[in-house]
Amino acid sequence: MTAIAEPTEALVEHDHSDHNHPTDATYWKVGGILALLTGLEVSTYWWPKAWHKGTAVLLIIMMVIKFATVAMYFMHLKFDSKVLRRVFVAGLLLAVGVYLAALGSFTFFHDSGVPAFSNPPRSKPAPPPTTEVPALIPTAHRG
Repeated sequence: MTAIAEPTEALVEHDHSDHNHPTDATYWKVGGILALLTGLEVSTYWWPKAWHKGTAVLLIIMMVIKFATVAMYFMHLKFDSKVLRRVFVAGLLLAVGVYLAALGSFTFFHDSGVPAFSNPPRSKPAPPPTTEVPALIPTAHRG
């Protein structure tokens, strides 16, 4: 039978002095900033039509700021290893790149070049064919 070794002092003691975690007030401030950014993002729905060309750029910038803020404070990446921070930044850059590629595809590839499909649709769709079953002819009652 083997005996379980007692934990050494080095394993039991944790030195948290090198981590300067934020206070509750800091978390509330960060939450307020995130709420304001979210309100600004939602408000873009009611912005004038002339501003819509710059809206996508502003929304992407606000998205990056919100992602970085949540990752730094609520996921504690601000206090973790730089390797983890780099992994999240790489993921963020990849996500923004994919998002911009998808938006770009809608902007640059709106016409396929095939003339058969470049006509605008009809103003009213054609009605579907009737699917009514013809009525059965009643047979004479045998009595």
